Amino acid sequence: MRLSLLMSALAGAMCFTATAAEWPGHRYIEGSFLSFEDKFDGDRNDYSGYGLKGSFKINQHLFIAGEYSRVEDTVRFSDGYDEYRIRNQAIGLGVITPFAPNTTLDLAGYIGNYQLKDTIVDGNFIERFEDKYDYLKIEGTVRSMITPQVELYGRLGYEYLDESGIVDKSQFTQAVGLHYFFSPNISVLAEFSRGDFLGGTFTQGKLGARFSF
Repeated sequence: MRLSLLMSALAGAMCFTATAAEWPGHRYIEGSFLSFEDKFDGDRNDYSGYGLKGSFKINQHLFIAGEYSRVEDTVRFSDGYDEYRIRNQAIGLGVITPFAPNTTLDLAGYIGNYQLKDTIVDGNFIERFEDKYDYLKIEGTVRSMITPQVELYGRLGYEYLDESGIVDKSQFTQAVGLHYFFSPNISVLAEFSRGDFLGGTFTQGKLGARFSF
């Protein structure tokens, strides 16, 4: 009886390992809803928007990835509005390193930029401000298929801002999230991240869907 139970458990574990290993975690396109908040010297700003992300696996150990996001906040007043918009885009190359059953460490380097736009409309008066901040980013992500349907991940990131007007050019980020797979190709995701942002701090929530191929 015990031998039969042991054999059944081993068979289940082998089946889970094979299924998780075949999950296409580095070939996907993704869309998400974003809730973004930043803080500068005690002032808080809330934004909402969307994000797009994609990855393509070159071979067993290499992948390329790109990301784009846009969030904005509009404050309306009697004769106009103030619209503030933050756009982020980046492209990078990563290395896949399996180091435990159903678990990988992804290390990736990116080049990207933030674009900040502020548009003030007050009656017939229109004023626009725009800034751009280039950066280099390194990310390390630990991903693990804890069941054939659920992937958990944690991510640490470092950004170096190529901008002389900012005193502290180093930015650090942290994120945790999960994917729930309805099939090998369709999943939903939830993520929470926080860190430094252009001399202040940020927190961000993400809900989205992914198509893997």
